[in-house]
Amino acid sequence: MQSLDTPQAIAEPLAQPRSKSRLPRIILSLLVVIALPALGLGIAVLKAHWSLQQQAREATHKAITTLDHMIANGDAASLAVENLAGQPCDYSVERALQRQVAIVPYVRSVHLLQHNRLYCSSLLGKIDEEDDTGSDGAARLQLKEGNITTPDVPILIVRRTTNEGSALAVVDGRYLHTALQLAAKNSELFIIVGNNYMDKRGHVGHGSTPPLELAQSTLASKQFPYMVIAGSPSGSVKRYLLDYDLALLSLLIGAGFVCGLACYRLLGRPSSPRAQLQRALEAGEFEPFLQPIVATEDGRWIGAEVLMRWRLPGEGLIRPDLFIPMAEQTGLILPMTRDLMRQLAKALAPHMAELPSAFHLSINISAAHCHDPQLLDDCREFLAAFQPGQIELWLELTERELIEPTEQTDALFKQLDAEGIKIAIDDFGIGHASLNYLQRFTVDALKIDQSFVARIGADTLSGHLLDTLVELAERLEIDLIAEGVETAEQRDYLQALHVRYLQGYYFGRPMPMSEFIHALRNKRPADIDVATEIQP
Repeated sequence: MQSLDTPQAIAEPLAQPRSKSRLPRIILSLLVVIALPALGLGIAVLKAHWSLQQQAREATHKAITTLDHMIANGDAASLAVENLAGQPCDYSVERALQRQVAIVPYVRSVHLLQHNRLYCSSLLGKIDEEDDTGSDGAARLQLKEGNITTPDVPILIVRRTTNEGSALAVVDGRYLHTALQLAAKNSELFIIVGNNYMDKRGHVGHGSTPPLELAQSTLASKQFPYMVIAGSPSGSVKRYLLDYDLALLSLLIGAGFVCGLACYRLLGRPSSPRAQLQRALEAGEFEPFLQPIVATEDGRWIGAEVLMRWRLPGEGLIRPDLFIPMAEQTGLILPMTRDLMRQLAKALAPHMAELPSAFHLSINISAAHCHDPQLLDDCREFLAAFQPGQIELWLELTERELIEPTEQTDALFKQLDAEGIKIAIDDFGIGHASLNYLQRFTVDALKIDQSFVARIGADTLSGHLLDTLVELAERLEIDLIAEGVETAEQRDYLQALHVRYLQGYYFGRPMPMSEFIHALRNKRPADIDVATEIQP
């Protein structure tokens, strides 16, 4: 497992800038800065048009429903007294007219008409006035600015005509005004009766309604001769955006600047990560770091896991998770591992006398290694640098890429086993392929993932899982190595479970070769401050 061991490890493995003109990068980055807000603005404008159109449709339907109800009441009032048209305006007729005003909602007054003259009213009783409805005098509905009684209050006249005369119910225009306001919301809304119209502010006009340039919707009543028109004047989209989408547009502008800056930085990176890795390999920038593995029973250093680090000149150590996956994808992980093994053999060979017998050295391999015939030769070359039995080589199977079993891989693992090279499954318990590897290959050890170790004492489930892993290893007669041990409590718990080997910051961090040999020589881990380490 590739762990991170120093706060100087940085997050940009390909940090060297290209020596090209910055003008193309600047132009493209500016286009990104402009494109995101422009795209967002375009979407917001389309959404505003759609929303305004939807509001207009809803306004017309809601207005028709409410106005139909009001006019139906006026029609019911005129229907109730239409049989009185032509009769003398006596006390009983007046009372009948007044009754409709009292019991029918929205109706302000009721009148009787004969020979184009109003002769009886619920308000004034017997009268003699000329009908002033003009050319619309025979219309079933009439919209007027007012009448003699209330000249500044609009009215809607609902007419019922018989052979003897007409009955007129007057609906107060203030009710119409309120209905239009409630239905309109952000739209302009008009009721049109004949040649007259009323807007949502209660103003009555004659002729055509003011122009509605956006999101116009027209709906006619199915019960009465009138229609409503809703829509938005010029500039409504701008007002909608300022009212509802200003925060989103501001966010998009900020995001555009961030994306433009990110684009500028990304364009400044090398175009070929493979070329950077190849250059680093040829320059010898990859080096082995070793983290001690100890025997659980007495804490002796019986081996170490070999981890790859990239020391980029001028930048420091690069985090392995930023270059190992790319190395595996490009196939460079094969020569990089080979170079790592040669460096390790060259550095350790002069210190063989200081190493315990059968010193355990564990190296990570990936799917690419398992299909590389040269892996066996690399392992033989590595072991040949030491006295027989001095080094016990372990290969840890990682799961960044799935190892597909083939006849070639089966033969390779048999040859490795014949050479005495051990196989361990790294991060056992969390990968989807761990059990497949266990069934397919000859496995000598399981490495318990540090996520299980970290939860020791924190929850019961982790304890049960660890117990299960230990029982599995015992049944299969293979060794267990626990990774990520950082506290004495974790060490004691694993010791009680008889886990054979332990590894983690409690015993020593990953360290360069020279530091590891010095610590091994002094029989103690190198001095570290665990609190300052960056965990993988």
